[in-house]
Amino acid sequence: MGLETGQRYTTREAISLIYEWLNRARPLLPDGPDRVVRHPEWTGRLLAELGNPDAAAFNVAVTGSKGKGSNAILLAAILQCLGLRVGLFTSPHLIDFMERIRLGGQVMPEAVFVHWMTQVYDEARRLPVPPSQYIGPVGLLACVAALWFADEQTDVNVFELGRGALHDDVNQVRHEGALLTPVFLEHARELGPTLPDVAREKAGVLRTETRWLVSHPQSETVQAVLNRCGPPGTDTQLLGCDFSARVDSRPGGDETRVWVRFAAGDETCIRLPGVPDFLARNAAVAAAAARQVAKERWGHEALLPDEIDLRRVRLPGRMEVIARRPLVLVDGTVHRETALHVGAWAASATRRGSARRFGAVLAIPVDKDGMGVLGALQEHVQWVVWTGASNPHLRFDDRFCRAALALGMRSEWVPDVAQALDAAWARVDPADGLLLLGTQSFVADVMQHFAIDTRTIWRLGE
Repeated sequence: MGLETGQRYTTREAISLIYEWLNRARPLLPDGPDRVVRHPEWTGRLLAELGNPDAAAFNVAVTGSKGKGSNAILLAAILQCLGLRVGLFTSPHLIDFMERIRLGGQVMPEAVFVHWMTQVYDEARRLPVPPSQYIGPVGLLACVAALWFADEQTDVNVFELGRGALHDDVNQVRHEGALLTPVFLEHARELGPTLPDVAREKAGVLRTETRWLVSHPQSETVQAVLNRCGPPGTDTQLLGCDFSARVDSRPGGDETRVWVRFAAGDETCIRLPGVPDFLARNAAVAAAAARQVAKERWGHEALLPDEIDLRRVRLPGRMEVIARRPLVLVDGTVHRETALHVGAWAASATRRGSARRFGAVLAIPVDKDGMGVLGALQEHVQWVVWTGASNPHLRFDDRFCRAALALGMRSEWVPDVAQALDAAWARVDPADGLLLLGTQSFVADVMQHFAIDTRTIWRLGE
């Protein structure tokens, strides 16, 4: 591709164009759920006006309530290991806006982004969008990604959807396959007040062209909705029914293996860096989706290799070990459920001698489950530094710190993120461990503070 010379926009200006329609419509938007507020059909029309670049390769859409990003990254990594040229679209980003669009695990170059965003913007502003409606920012980005992937002649692309599917702009991207993570009641205001409401929104990922769905185990309520909403003839593969996963963490803790066995009798072993069991199960579901892609590309009898080595894969900011001595883990944890996974990981690290003891830096907004996080970690950490994050829209104060002190835990409140991280780092010895947990904006602060590269999903030089 020959990029334009003398581009009309800087990267910052091109990014700002993404929000033009939303900012203009915001004062006129009705107050209601996504089905009232959002109009993803404009993204569909824009894709058509751009020549349907999303039809150039096989696409897989990823939706659900939890773990969409890690499932999408793991699927893209497995497909790349199969020798395919893979595009990856995820959101949000941690540090670099270009993290949202990747090829072969590497971020989109800024000049390329500006080039394609200019074309998308020029076409989008020709559409007769009413003042009270807007083209979703993620929809515009999905168009940019589809154009780049088509130009780069990718074999398969993985698109992570937003909070829903039925009324999600990214869902307008044509996709022949779908991956569904666990679905539970979330975003009740936007998706609906009941679990069936949320499930119907997620089930929207099953479009007329979607031939198969690979899913994590779902509740009876969610499964009933999927059975009703799915197009006739959709091939559904469910973890625990149509394929199984057996996880084994090897001695030393630096590697996790998961054996994925399919109904046809074939089995694949996926080798991962030392990760919690739930991430290993995510890899198993991603492998089942990759197997479906392989069948589409190479024929019905195509099987996965006996072993897939993902030990170099990274999930930036998702249960990621960013240092070994001391052992430092960073994760987006603001609820008890995810903190329990972190606690189990810390207990395992202590048992195997990877860390003598743990401290923690926690950045939990006041409207999140700070007490739940505290309860899940209480037996695993000896001290806690409570802090905030750079996101001005989130509210932090010392209430959780005071609650921890009342429970007899060593705690202090350091509002400034950088000062809190420096204070915690000064406390840990090389033989210790440190948990850095909080909202996603805090995770971004941590990655910037320690200069962690988020531009690739592969560990370099290993």
